[in-house]
Amino acid sequence: MNRLVYFSVAILASSLSGCATNVIDSFIKETSYDGLYLRGVFSWWEADEKYKLIELSDNAYSTTIELIADGQPYDFKFADSNWSPGLNCGYASESDKIIVIGDSVNSNCEATDDNFRFTPTETGTFQFLIDFSGFGAPKVSIQHIID
Repeated sequence: MNRLVYFSVAILASSLSGCATNVIDSFIKETSYDGLYLRGVFSWWEADEKYKLIELSDNAYSTTIELIADGQPYDFKFADSNWSPGLNCGYASESDKIIVIGDSVNSNCEATDDNFRFTPTETGTFQFLIDFSGFGAPKVSIQHIID
């Protein structure tokens, strides 16, 4: 009788661990960032195809945009076309709000009004990046592209 109990427990444990793995795998795979846009004052906050993000590497996305350095900040965030929860990425904390070239800040993708702010020091083309590949909050950065 004891063998039967041990055998049943072993089968149950094996099937449960498989289920847990499948649930975790399906959760990770269901999150798709392919439909994100850079949205901000330059696009009237619309999901404009011109600012649709492209995947650079596994879960790292970017787009480029030309900005004028007139001393005014550009407010922006990353979001899908419906401003969906989990796909509406603004700054994670007040210290992450202002982005400067070369720095990386944390993002919160449950944000509603937490727009990033960037003030270019010179007119040019800039690459806006959001990286979901690490653990924790997605990282946001901006690079100046030298023409």
